[in-house]
Amino acid sequence: MSAVTPERKKLKRAQLIQRVRTVERMQSAAAASEAEATRTRLSGVAERTRTLAAHYAQRADDMVGADLRSGKTMRDQLQKLSEVSSRQAEEAELQSQTRREAFAQSDMRLRKAQEGTRELVRSIVAGLEKG
Repeated sequence: MSAVTPERKKLKRAQLIQRVRTVERMQSAAAASEAEATRTRLSGVAERTRTLAAHYAQRADDMVGADLRSGKTMRDQLQKLSEVSSRQAEEAELQSQTRREAFAQSDMRLRKAQEGTRELVRSIVAGLEKG
């Protein structure tokens, strides 16, 4: 019976590691999902801003006087906003990629922990069958 006690301790430890890896994987999945949603939202904002800026750029031919001045101001502001939103979308893409990589790593660690637990169980069963 004394040979089983250390094995049971190892198994409990392996199961604890597996639970920790499962939680880590779930947290990584949530972070990756959130980062991807942010990237999608910011990419949409950037695209809509570019479209609006292009629309105001095309309207320049139709404007006269005060409309031309306010249109140019609006066009310039939209251009700046478009640049900012594009930059934010690029940063969100990098963040999303980082989160996806972290998720993949946590998934790999979980699979490794699961395999370690399975191997330990096989080892314990084999030891019990011999004994």
